[in-house]
Amino acid sequence: MNQGLEIEGFLHPLREQACRDRLWRPVALPRGTALMTQGGTTPALYVLCAGLVKLAYLTPEGGERIKSFIVDLGVFGAGTSDADARFSATTLEPSTIVALPSSWFTARLNDNPAIRAAYAGFEAWLRARKEAREEALLCQSAEARYLDLLRHEPALVQRLQQADIARYIGVTPIAFSRIKRRVARQAR
Repeated sequence: MNQGLEIEGFLHPLREQACRDRLWRPVALPRGTALMTQGGTTPALYVLCAGLVKLAYLTPEGGERIKSFIVDLGVFGAGTSDADARFSATTLEPSTIVALPSSWFTARLNDNPAIRAAYAGFEAWLRARKEAREEALLCQSAEARYLDLLRHEPALVQRLQQADIARYIGVTPIAFSRIKRRVARQAR
């Protein structure tokens, strides 16, 4: 999730330049739109202006592991890389997205100091977020990860399907059902 993200600091100079270059074109997309496919080309940096997007890895067995949710405002995608997408991105509800070409973004990093400085701050935030997610997956129980999600993102929990919550905390839907029952019993 983009909790704690001061995204406006990054988006403001990016949006200004994209508007000047006539590239800031928000598009309304329905639920279930695949924006990126793991292994496919990703020639864009995506800006979520409103809605909900799931970022996920597909396992060799065909399963899905949820990397993150981008909620209401956020940035994801190729950024400065021309490599194939390492994960997929799908809208979970109607969403408004701006797609900025990766080549344009790379050029702006080189010639626009405001975008470069804002991106450095965004990258630092992203690194810290990834480290926290890794620590949670390696050091916390699934129940503790669920309780953290409930504590920090209660409104998001209401917007997600149970199977997606299970995949995000790293358990099967059946195991998640048991965790929910146990948490409900302890709350009484």
